[in-house]
Amino acid sequence: MRTSEKEKVNKNPNKIRGDIAAVVIVLLIIAGYIFYECYSATHVDVETITAVTSTVYETVNAKALVVRDEHTIDGGSGGITVAGVENGEKVKVGGNVAMVFSSEENAKQYSAAEELHSQLDYYIELESKAAGMATDVASIDKDILSDVNDYIRAVNSNSFGSISDCSDELNDKLTRRQMIIGKNVDFSQIKADLQSQINSINTESCKPVGYVTADESGIFSSYTDGFENIADYKKVSSLDAKTLQGYIDKVSQSQSAQSSFGKLITSYEWYFCCIVPADAVKGIKNGDTLSVAIKSSDEVLDCQVVSGADTDLGVTETVLILRCSEMNSQITSMRLENIEIRYNEYTGFKVPASAIHIDDEGNKCVYALISNQVAKRQGNIVYSTKDYAIFENDPENSNSIRFYDQIITKGTDLHDGKIYS
Repeated sequence: MRTSEKEKVNKNPNKIRGDIAAVVIVLLIIAGYIFYECYSATHVDVETITAVTSTVYETVNAKALVVRDEHTIDGGSGGITVAGVENGEKVKVGGNVAMVFSSEENAKQYSAAEELHSQLDYYIELESKAAGMATDVASIDKDILSDVNDYIRAVNSNSFGSISDCSDELNDKLTRRQMIIGKNVDFSQIKADLQSQINSINTESCKPVGYVTADESGIFSSYTDGFENIADYKKVSSLDAKTLQGYIDKVSQSQSAQSSFGKLITSYEWYFCCIVPADAVKGIKNGDTLSVAIKSSDEVLDCQVVSGADTDLGVTETVLILRCSEMNSQITSMRLENIEIRYNEYTGFKVPASAIHIDDEGNKCVYALISNQVAKRQGNIVYSTKDYAIFENDPENSNSIRFYDQIITKGTDLHDGKIYS
């Protein structure tokens, strides 16, 4: 009995030491957690953005119906009709807009011969200008970069015609660059090959048998969709919301298809017609000139507000009519576009809401990190949203935001003069 009790007594010190170790471990864990929380609360990584000026706008988004003064062109009968002018090209009264061929094969042969002639003329002209060509490599490199960007945009928009045009432009610039830097570019073999291909085509047997002429002057487009006369061009300003919505629904639900050979646009002035909330046009007046961005491209057009901006009390929506006088091949094919109407332009330092603070005097300010030291910046806010504010660029104010300031968007206990190491 005594032996057993002695063994228990001998075991107790081990148990006590184990309990103490467990308590110590728990205390270390708790202490570590407290230390981590304190460190996290007081040592937040600083995040900054560089202060540069930006331009923003108040905007209204809308789906707009495009209305032009246009009519379709009859392609003729008894043959194959091929356009003789480019999209967006101006034609005169009685001018040829298309050629009529007796067969599809003749049309292909004639078009191929014309394309080969065009390429041959290009190389002859390029060769003749080589001696007097400018030697500004930086300028041609800039043009090449621009052409590359145009090509990428054309690919992204699946604009196959533009892809071909951009590819040709890029090839032209690359060839010119080689000639500028002294590369010996020999066009003789290229010209010989082109001439050989031209000679292989019997152009006399595949000439057009007739022509399609313009009944009045205008801008030609090969794109038609059957909605050329969906709205009365002369009465667009009297469109009501119900009627316009019906037109928009009809175009949206239709399967776009070529209904005619082409069309003639007889006025450079055309319209965006859209329905917008009445409170969205409070900052717009009839007669204002606004910028309108086409969301399907990078094009921005200048448009004048014809009607719809001056609304009556109690009205919830309005038909906004915008007139534009710009014209190109892309515009000739627009019918229903998602647009962004821009007005009230603001330029200044764009600062995210997370970087804006209220100081002790109740003024809005930001903090900049200057050589690891925090400096308070104040200034006049010219425009703000829930996401950002535009601070005025005021070089004469020594306390205002300056170009290339590192504006702190994430940090703790920010105050003027604080040191970050």
